[in-house]
Parts: sequence; C-alpha cells; structure tokens
Amino acid sequence: MKIGIDIRALNSLRTGIGRYLETLLPALFRYDKDTQYILFYNSLTGPSPTYNSAGAKSSLVRTYIPNRVLNVLWAYAAFPKFENLAGEIDIFYSPSFQVPPLKKSRSVLTIHDIVFYHSPELAIPSAVRHYKRRITFYADRADIIVADSKATAKDIVEFLKIDGEKIKVIYPGTIPLADVTEPERSKIKNKLRLPEEYILFVGCIEPRKNLARVFQAYNRSGLSEEIPFILAGPTGWRFDELEKIWNNLEAKDRIIRLDYVTEKELTVLYENALFLVFPSLFEGFGLPILEAMSAGCPVLTSNVSAMPEAAGDCALLVDPLSEDAIEEAMLRLYRDNILREELARKGRDRAASFTWEKAANKLIRIFNDLR
Repeated sequence: MKIGIDIRALNSLRTGIGRYLETLLPALFRYDKDTQYILFYNSLTGPSPTYNSAGAKSSLVRTYIPNRVLNVLWAYAAFPKFENLAGEIDIFYSPSFQVPPLKKSRSVLTIHDIVFYHSPELAIPSAVRHYKRRITFYADRADIIVADSKATAKDIVEFLKIDGEKIKVIYPGTIPLADVTEPERSKIKNKLRLPEEYILFVGCIEPRKNLARVFQAYNRSGLSEEIPFILAGPTGWRFDELEKIWNNLEAKDRIIRLDYVTEKELTVLYENALFLVFPSLFEGFGLPILEAMSAGCPVLTSNVSAMPEAAGDCALLVDPLSEDAIEEAMLRLYRDNILREELARKGRDRAASFTWEKAANKLIRIFNDLR
C-alpha cells in the first residue's frame, strides 16, 4: 500500500500542525514497516525538511510551486491532481485541512478544530472567509475525517453537517520535551534571565488565548508583587490591542515577554515554572496542557471546548470568561503547595497516557480499513 502525506507544515519554524506532524511521522514509521509512505513537500525556496524514517519505506517528493499558487489551483481549479505531482498512491492523508484533487485515491483528513465556524471572532478574518468557503468541501471530499477531540468531532457534526459515522477521534500524543543537560539548563536560565519563581503562559499570543482577561486577573490579584509572569510564544494577530491593555496595567513591568523559544528553552521554562496559565477561549485539543504536565508543571486551564478532555481531573479548570475565576485559581495555585504537588504528580501520569504510539496505530488501522 502507498500512502501520500502532505508534510508542507514541516517548515523551519515548527508550530501547531508542524509540531503535530513531526511527532506523528516517526510513530507511523515505527509501527508500519510494510506501507510505502510518499511524503509531499512543496516550497519555492528553502531547504527540504529532514525526518527520521526509522527504517520504514518512505521517500520525499518535492515540488517548487509557490504554495499560495498551489493552494488556489487545488481549491478552485481542481488541478493538478496530487498523483501527477507525487506519483500513484492508494490513500492520501492530510494533517492540515486540505484535500487536493485526486485520481482514484481514498483520503483521510485531520481537522484539528473549526474555530472559524464555532468562534469566528477568534480567528483571522481572511482565514475565516477562506476556510468557511472550503472546509465543508474538503470534509465532504474526504473518506474519513480524524478529529483531535470529541469536542471537535461534535463541532464538525454540528457546523459542517457531516455524518458522525465518518468521523474518528484520535487524541494526539504528548509532544516529548527536549532533553537538557545540567550545563545547558544553567546556560538557558542565564540567557533567559529566569527568576526563581514565575507563572508561565506558552502559545501564540492571539485573541483566542484570552490573555487580556489573564492580565487583568494577574494585575488585580496582587500576585505581581510576589511573582512575575512570563509569556513564551510568537506574536499573533491583534497583538496591538493586547499591548495597549498590557501597557496600562500597574503590573506591566512584571510581565516578561519571550518570543519564539527553542525546544530546550521550552523544557527549562516548563520545569521551572510554578504553574502554567492556559485559560484559552477555544482549543481543538490543547497540547501545551500535556507538555506542561509532562514536565511536572501544574496547570490552570479552561472548562470549555476540548481542554477538559486533555486535562481530565489533573488541572484547575475555570470559566475563561470570568476574570474572577481566573484570579481566584491563580491565587489558589500560588498559595497552595499541596495542591501544586498533587497536580504535578497527577499531571505526569495524565501526560504519559497520551502517546503517539496509540495515535499512530489508530491512524494505521484507518488506513488499512480503507485499502
């Protein structure tokens, strides 16, 4: 059996779907030695991505069409057929919303979330317009849809009117944190100027992450007099609005901004944080929850969308629309050592239960059922 996979998300700055893909692929290769995997990468410039085939049958096919051009051609002209670019395949798998025109191949599509339908005000308007036009088409075109959570599967049925029998839920695994030696750990702490204790947020700084309410809760809680707040993640859309709120806070100087951090830096940030604050307004799953838990970092997150599925009873869950609830939970985690120790212990076990072995084997079974 030949399976084509769109790996264009494996660009040089791997976030979101890229990180999902770079951890899923090795697991697929490790547990499926018989299938031939055709990995499709397209970019006009830059190097091709590297990956560990783990002894599996795999090959990389690269084309040099501008991705915007290719996406438009696939979406609106149904041209070129994927097989004309990558060769004949039996099944096409897309981890990133798009199913290209195919000859006779079956297709599997992962939909990580449909925020552009569920909460369009939290997504970039141009993306809302694009995906609202195309996602139902791609979902109809796919033979099987994989959802990252039961919450996402429910949204797909409700908003896209897709038969639930066509949807399979496969939880992502916990993305392994990078190994860090003691000398490296010391250098990273010095480089980032990490304080002894801090509250941490990890993720793209954008409206859906709910940082405006988090900042207000932190500001009025009095915690800024006791402990700083570190943000780690790239700048997203409407950052200027958040920045205005930030600059008007009494605690503004206690909020420390780090941009994109390396994998090893991320490990050190999680390991040394007093707790993670992640009361997002909407998530398809919430990988930072499990990342933090795997490092023994207690977690405060939301009681909406898929976050309770990721967190279970191993985190403090709050109403993300309530500044009072966020403030109360932050104060509770700061003051209660026993609670933090309990969440850290339970969180490690929780994170260990979400494995890429499980995710890969469920996806392999889907492939085999379609052949």
